[in-house]
Amino acid sequence: MGLRREVLMLVAAAVLTISPGALAEMTPPGISEEAVKSAKTPEQHQAIADAYAKEAANLRAQADAHRRMDSWYSEPGYKSSKLGFPRHCRALAQDLEAAAKELDALAKAHHEMAEAAAKKK
Repeated sequence: MGLRREVLMLVAAAVLTISPGALAEMTPPGISEEAVKSAKTPEQHQAIADAYAKEAANLRAQADAHRRMDSWYSEPGYKSSKLGFPRHCRALAQDLEAAAKELDALAKAHHEMAEAAAKKK
């Protein structure tokens, strides 16, 4: 359940207006909060965009894994279906996909910032 909570927090943070507190929640692995706050050059913004895109791909891979688990747990006679595992996997896959979409939006925004910064040079 810890991963699901973490994903839900990431989604919630991505939807919020960027504030210093929310920024720390949204910062992708490998990119510091300070790097996001101080990004000005095309290269800096593109590095952030790439990190967000990479994390979105990672979340999609996790969602795919949970969809596969859902199909295993949903097979007739599998005892875990009585324990709610299929429902858990479907909900988690949905949450992971939603978080990936939010990260895609952040990646796109930083890519656009990189293009705008390149035009200023």
